[in-house]
Amino acid sequence: MEAEITKFASRTEERKNSAQAKLDILVYGIQDAPEIFAVLEGKFKEEHYAYDNGNWGVAKSRLVPTEMLLPGDIIVKLHIRPDSPLRLTAEQGRIFVKNGSRYLTEIMFLDRPNFWKFTTSQGTPTKNIAQLYGHSALNFNIFSGCEFHGVGKDCRFCSVRETVDKFSPIKRTKNTADLAETCELATRHDSFRYLIMTGGSYLDRNKEFDRNIEVLKVIRYKLPWQGKIKGNVSFLPPADFTKLSALAELEVENPSFNMEVWDKTSFSRICPGKAEYVGFEHMVQSLLYLADIYGNGKVWSNFVAGIIPLSDIKDGFRFMAEHGIVPGANIYHAEVGADIGKSLGTIDAGYIRELYSYAAELYHKYGFKPYFDAAVLRNSMANEFYEDLI
Repeated sequence: MEAEITKFASRTEERKNSAQAKLDILVYGIQDAPEIFAVLEGKFKEEHYAYDNGNWGVAKSRLVPTEMLLPGDIIVKLHIRPDSPLRLTAEQGRIFVKNGSRYLTEIMFLDRPNFWKFTTSQGTPTKNIAQLYGHSALNFNIFSGCEFHGVGKDCRFCSVRETVDKFSPIKRTKNTADLAETCELATRHDSFRYLIMTGGSYLDRNKEFDRNIEVLKVIRYKLPWQGKIKGNVSFLPPADFTKLSALAELEVENPSFNMEVWDKTSFSRICPGKAEYVGFEHMVQSLLYLADIYGNGKVWSNFVAGIIPLSDIKDGFRFMAEHGIVPGANIYHAEVGADIGKSLGTIDAGYIRELYSYAAELYHKYGFKPYFDAAVLRNSMANEFYEDLI
């Protein structure tokens, strides 16, 4: 990071305030600020619509920041909501988030990744392949799409069908050579601590698994960890879950299958494609199989916070924790084009507080730690509650 951003991130005495501000920002979103974004265009890491779109009323052709850095090295995702009570204001060269006349926090925008300056040998802009989450995780989707949409079985909270289109700069299907070269360029020109690799959702889950294994074999030595995959690899489990041992052989540190919701009834209603083509029981059994291979606290499963009753998601968290699997959650933000979108309204802050407080209790009880740190988990409050900042 540049010296100014590094100094800003080092203001650890403000972390408690930053944590509270992050919660408010994730619950309400922030009003659009085109006058601020236009002045700073080219000086921030912009949204590139790789999977979801929480920016209401914003044309994809207009550059807006993807994240905000809060004092103390806490990252929060920027979701633009016209009905939000929160707004950005620029004052004497500094940018603040305000709620009415009250200042919530100062913020900065992160610089564009250095590797975005390059194209691959096949002529693909690396920005179309991968990005950095926060400033410390290289992130890409092998397939920035979902075949469940094509058969009307998409997850009801997801907007990928509307997000990744001809107006989105992201390349929908990445080839292995482009991925390998982008990993190599990011390793050479940027500093990051983790990889977050997502497979996308195919109707044929065995094809999806094979594709992920193919990519992992090629990129593992293009990354800075001598063949290990330090971070998270997430996709749908194959029909024969005993094949999952290949992930450990390839030294994937933290694999995951994301349940999204709990229990089977909600899973069938909200994730009909996953329910029909994979199955709730198979997802759970695959996670348990991985947990047997990896041991306590190494396997992860993510949920979406706010779209099912609090008691149900807490049941899912408890089940995972009791079986050595780390439960995580992203706070749902209304997405442009999702079935559960604007009609959902605002997630209740009390729900979020109780869920993450419960998660922190489970983490401490079972010896877990959040995936990943607060400079990466931009839609989650796991670190902030684990550290007792709220």
